[in-house]
Amino acid sequence: MFKRDHYTRGYSNHNKFCGQHFKDRFEKFQQHFFEGEAAHSGGGQQSVPVNIVENQEFYEVQLFAAGRKKEQFQVSINDGILKISCTENAQDNAIDYIYKEYDGMAFEREFQLNEQVLTDNVHASFEDGVLTVILPKDLEKVIRPQEVAID
Repeated sequence: MFKRDHYTRGYSNHNKFCGQHFKDRFEKFQQHFFEGEAAHSGGGQQSVPVNIVENQEFYEVQLFAAGRKKEQFQVSINDGILKISCTENAQDNAIDYIYKEYDGMAFEREFQLNEQVLTDNVHASFEDGVLTVILPKDLEKVIRPQEVAID
């Protein structure tokens, strides 16, 4: 069985570039790597990866949340802010893990929308661990790029 401390034993005096602090620094790195941002943020919130795609007719927000169910998500728009939140997986608390790197904690992400988004026709779907939110553009408000002649 892999143990996280396996690589830190016996190296505190062998590394000259960090001196005596190598073990402490490496432990801090491992804690950050294995436990993620939630342990250091203080808020217990977990950040999930998001991609945003733009095409001529709409914006597409792709939020990657494997292991979640669509019933856990809430998507809302208020005062020009898109808010995506997810509740904690209740079943996860009942399982006794011996090792756990992925934590199904609750999270919330917010995105400032521009005036080009038609908030009346927003659509969200969840498939294969990806929540996709389609934000259609108001084509009348889209500023088309124009070419400028060079003298």
